[in-house]
Amino acid sequence: MSGTNPVFLVRKAKKSSGQKDAVLWCSDDFEAANATLDYLLIKSGAKLKDYFKAVATNFPVVNELPPEGELSLTFCDYYQLAKDNMTWTQIPGVTLPSSEAAAAARQHIVDGVDTETGEVLEDHTENFGNESNSPAQATAPAPELTVVATMPLRHRVLAQYIGEGEYLYHVDASQKKEILRLEMDTDNSYVQNLLLAAENVEAFKKAIEHDIHKIVNAVKKIFPVDGKTPELATVIQFLKTWFETEHIDRGLLVKEWAKGNRVSAIQRTESGANAGGGNKT
Repeated sequence: MSGTNPVFLVRKAKKSSGQKDAVLWCSDDFEAANATLDYLLIKSGAKLKDYFKAVATNFPVVNELPPEGELSLTFCDYYQLAKDNMTWTQIPGVTLPSSEAAAAARQHIVDGVDTETGEVLEDHTENFGNESNSPAQATAPAPELTVVATMPLRHRVLAQYIGEGEYLYHVDASQKKEILRLEMDTDNSYVQNLLLAAENVEAFKKAIEHDIHKIVNAVKKIFPVDGKTPELATVIQFLKTWFETEHIDRGLLVKEWAKGNRVSAIQRTESGANAGGGNKT
């Protein structure tokens, strides 16, 4: 994560959906955090149409705070927003999980002795419900992930390049090293031509991540990595043509180019049906 201040987001579920409100926090800007929240919701099987847009709130300082970068669908079982829609307060009458854990633990500790195990304990009762204060409870840090959308254009292209067909939303430390290695590998003409082409096509520089994923994999399909390296001008020509082509025709465009037909457009009849092939350049 970046060094920016943490942002805490909530996406309230629409009543008709039957879903639970979702929260997430991370040390990133609003756009990146929002993208992470949407991605994790979709990954969990939820539909974004069942939720209102995400809003940023004051950062709650509570024991039930979910881990950074992780989606929580239970936080709102215990906390609700005050009238200012910014400050989190405990829901009246609700027992917090940390309080339940502390109460259960205290039931079988008498005079510093665990009556269930016979173990003599130090006085750690003040830490019940806040186990993170104990070094013994410390866990290994989670792997640092970087949201691809927050990276420079070259790195965003290479992130999808190394994904082997899989859409990469985050990259870990080892993947970032591979991205940097490829960027610096001036002997790899295939990669260098792809990067230069991307930087010379205005539509590519403004593209969303899913389009970058699709077009990078289209290039790899048309020009196999283990085959002859395509000329820079040819890659630029394809990138421009792909972005100028209607979404529904891009699959046909890729098929034509993969067959060696360097068409500049997919032909359609007056009724809108595919006429087959395209205008060759």
